[in-house]
Amino acid sequence: MNKDNFSVDELLELKNKKPDEMLGAVGEKLSAEKKNELFRILGDKKALEELLKSEQAQNLMKKFGGK
Repeated sequence: MNKDNFSVDELLELKNKKPDEMLGAVGEKLSAEKKNELFRILGDKKALEELLKSEQAQNLMKKFGGK
């Protein structure tokens, strides 16, 4: 797989990981630029809330069994 792209199988594997393991696995897969952006968003409460409210995030959470 290319950097910054995840297959469906890779995403489903993440579902079974603990949060810190998930973040590490995602971090290994991302380019430095994307990783920096991810950590910036995770460290910014307002940006994280906006991300979680997005349609894409809501759809992913439904697929992963979240609320």
